[in-house]
Amino acid sequence: MKSTVQLFSILILAMAAFGQYTTAKSGGGGAFKFKGLSTDTFFSSTDPTGCINTDVSMFASEQIVRNQPGQGTPSSGLTLYIYQYNVCTNEQVLAASGFAPLSDTALQISGNLDSAVLNATANVFDEVSGSSFDVTLALAWSGTSSLGRQMAQFQYSFGGCKTKSHSDGAFRFAEATGSVIAGQVNLTPAPSVTSTIFSGKSGTVEIGCG
Repeated sequence: MKSTVQLFSILILAMAAFGQYTTAKSGGGGAFKFKGLSTDTFFSSTDPTGCINTDVSMFASEQIVRNQPGQGTPSSGLTLYIYQYNVCTNEQVLAASGFAPLSDTALQISGNLDSAVLNATANVFDEVSGSSFDVTLALAWSGTSSLGRQMAQFQYSFGGCKTKSHSDGAFRFAEATGSVIAGQVNLTPAPSVTSTIFSGKSGTVEIGCG
């Protein structure tokens, strides 16, 4: 249960990181609201030689952020990390990462969080070679657990500054399959090691904070 709570908290923070938070000016007030759907996934595999280990981590989210009264601003994006290590020669082969915005239809997540589909392309930068390259993602998620839920509230007061925030959401553990292709190589030939489909919303109100 503890690991589930930690995972939920990490996902809330990761989803909110896609948004732009505006704080209240000194003596004034401000509000921030956020809601969204996301997937968090980790793949790991070894090539036929038994030497090259490949790890792929990905977080993809579609959300609406609202800093003031109104409709809010929709936004979607994915963050991708790819690491390859040669255990036979003890050498880092690849250490690539990148962020890419997503179109409205690139990430599709079902309302009950039991399935999701992603079709997108991301450009990543490799720290080992110092070069960039495109990665094509075609992934599908299928739920493997019952639906979990969590809610949290926070209040803070110091001097004339008062802050109140809340968050709640639901998550389902899942299995992801498909391809993450760099060049002609599929970096995810096996199903995901861990994966979660997640929905959440949060809000923060500040009064008299600089």
